[in-house]
Amino acid sequence: MDRNQKQNEVKELKGAFASAKSAVVLEFKGLTVEKDTVLRRTLRENKAQYRVSKNTLLRLAVKETNFEPLNVYFKGATAVATSDGDVVGLAKTIHNFLKENPTVTFKGAILDGLLTSVKDFQAIAELPSRETLIGKLLYLMQYPISGLAVALDQIRQKKEETGA
Repeated sequence: MDRNQKQNEVKELKGAFASAKSAVVLEFKGLTVEKDTVLRRTLRENKAQYRVSKNTLLRLAVKETNFEPLNVYFKGATAVATSDGDVVGLAKTIHNFLKENPTVTFKGAILDGLLTSVKDFQAIAELPSRETLIGKLLYLMQYPISGLAVALDQIRQKKEETGA
C-alpha cells in the first residue's frame, strides 16, 4: 500500500467514524472468506459498515474522535464494525456471529458514545429488538383502554338485563 492509498484509507475510515454512533472492534483470526462475507452482508443489512484495516491507519482515523479510546484494541488482526443506527441491532448481529464463530473475538466497543465491556455488550445484545419493544409499549398503552371498554360493555349488559 503506497502513501496515497494509506491517506485515502485513513480519510475513508475517518468518515466512517465521524458518522458513526457506535463501533465494535473484533479480532478475526481463523475467519474464512465465506464467513467474513456472511458477516459483512449481515452487517450491511443492518445498516452497519465493516472494515478490516491496518492498526496504524485505524489509530490515525480515530484520533480526535469519540472513538479514540478504542486505540488500545488496535493490535493483531483487527476489524471494526461501525453504525450510525440501531445499537442493539449492531450488538445482536455481532454477538450472534461470535457465538457461531468462536475463532473471532470481541476486543472492545463504544456503543452510543459509551465504552462497553464484554459483559455490557452481551447484555445489550440480548435486549429485545426496537420493533419488539415498540410493540410491547403499544400493547401496554392500549391495554387500559381495552380493559375499560370491556368494563363498560359489562355495565351496559347488566343495565340491559335489569332494565335500567
